[in-house]
This record gives sequence, C-alpha cells and structure tokens, in this order.
Amino acid sequence: MNLLFGTEGKIGRGRFWIGFLILFVAGVLLPLAVTGLVLAFGQPGHWIGFALLLLFLYPALVLSVKRLRDRGRARIAAWLVAYFAPGTLANFAQTAGIGFTFEEIGGIIVSSPSALGGTLIVFSFVAFAVAIVDLGFLKGKPSNA
Repeated sequence: MNLLFGTEGKIGRGRFWIGFLILFVAGVLLPLAVTGLVLAFGQPGHWIGFALLLLFLYPALVLSVKRLRDRGRARIAAWLVAYFAPGTLANFAQTAGIGFTFEEIGGIIVSSPSALGGTLIVFSFVAFAVAIVDLGFLKGKPSNA
C-alpha cells in the first residue's frame, strides 16, 4: 500500500512496474464495472469516467515521484506536470465536450475529436510514451549513501 500512497523514499524500475501494473489492472476493471452507468447516462456519464481518472491520479503521482527521485531528477513538480497534464487535460476536454462532439451510433453515445481534440490526444500519447521510457526503462542514479 505504501508503494501507491506513501510519498517517502524512492523506487527502482521493478517496483515501478509492479505499481504501474496494479494501477493499470484496476484502471481497466473499475471502469468496466461502471460502464453500464456511462451507457445509461450518455455524455453526462463520461463525468464518471473523469472522476475515476482523478481517483487514480494520486497513486500514479506518488509512484512517479518516487521513481523520479530514483532517477535523480530535480524539479519533480515540472516533470509531473509534463507527464500528467496533457492526458488529464485531454480527458477533461473530452468529458466536457471541448474539442469533441458526441453522437449516437447504434444506440451508444460516442465522442469524435475535432482538430483540437485530436491534438490533445496526440500530446497525451507523446507525454505518456516519454514518461514510460523515463520512469519504466531508464536506470536510476547511483545513491551517495
């Protein structure tokens, strides 16, 4: 539990991947459990999905802070903004209908991105890819202790 909720210390790549997999599995299973609500309420139900994103944001930030410390990074807050802001912003924009349109296809409400929405999605994927390489694959800095 301390891996995802306690901000002290640093972690190596192995523990990062354990935490990442825990968040990934929970992040897939929990939304599947509430998919019925999203389908029942249509676009307003997307706010449930955004609330779930916010629920997982804190443990993801904690995991990243610990790994950034292990990597010897200064200005950790700036790295967190660079890694998490694009995806959070894209998700909020989609939920709020900014840069996205909602339409019914086969009885299901889906969103389609405009140029703005597509740009936000591209930036969020790039930020995610850079974060995964930095936090998941690159070695930490040797400790002076």
